[in-house]
Amino acid sequence: MKISAELSHICPLGDIGLHARVLEEKKFHRIWIPDTIVSPWEYWVASTLVVENTKQTQVGLGVTSPYARSPVVLAQALSTLNNLSNGRVALALGKGTPRFLEKAGIQQHENGVEEAIRIIRGLVGGERVSSRGEAFQIDGMLLRTPPCARPIPVYVAAVSEGSWQLAARIADGISTFITDDLEAKKEQFLRGKVLPVAVLVPFSVKRKDFFRQTLDSPGRLAATMERLESWGIDELILAYADLEDLDALSSVLA
Repeated sequence: MKISAELSHICPLGDIGLHARVLEEKKFHRIWIPDTIVSPWEYWVASTLVVENTKQTQVGLGVTSPYARSPVVLAQALSTLNNLSNGRVALALGKGTPRFLEKAGIQQHENGVEEAIRIIRGLVGGERVSSRGEAFQIDGMLLRTPPCARPIPVYVAAVSEGSWQLAARIADGISTFITDDLEAKKEQFLRGKVLPVAVLVPFSVKRKDFFRQTLDSPGRLAATMERLESWGIDELILAYADLEDLDALSSVLA
């Protein structure tokens, strides 16, 4: 099982470069950058800083939403960062947080994520894309960014039954949270299909309010890692609060 990290969503803007370098030094497989309004920075700015401060570590963009960010804009930014990083990026898409979208005056659509994935894949692959979907209408768009040499993996955030079904049908991977029924969901919706599953696990030695169900000891995290590995999970995404949390896990991550 690969061990990745989610850039702390409370990391100060000026510390993002330091966090990225430390995560690479500690040999994390991938650094995921969350797209959240509660962070003290904007998502694409933070993603660029992570790419610029790493050389080999894979970079995961998201989970982000095609409603708050147009699929065309997402595709252009994704293609740019993929070229800047020499092909190290992946994308995770989801419906977004309903309450945030409502407060921001942004409407969701049932088919939006699936339509967005098709649009993004075409654009980053160098195609001229038109789409007459229910959520997005695109008229002959063509990016000026160089086409990506290989397909960029697109993960789908899977929590509900519908999102698991969508991910199994169209995604290159699944991004989800740890739950007691995760193994059962994996078996129910994938039905033997080989699809990488990345699972977010919150950890902090001091910040008990950092996430719901935050693990607070290396021992508990080690036990969770064993449990996920026994379920055939491909990637653990460690959501940490600060660099002190990473220091506390040195023995577990060795």
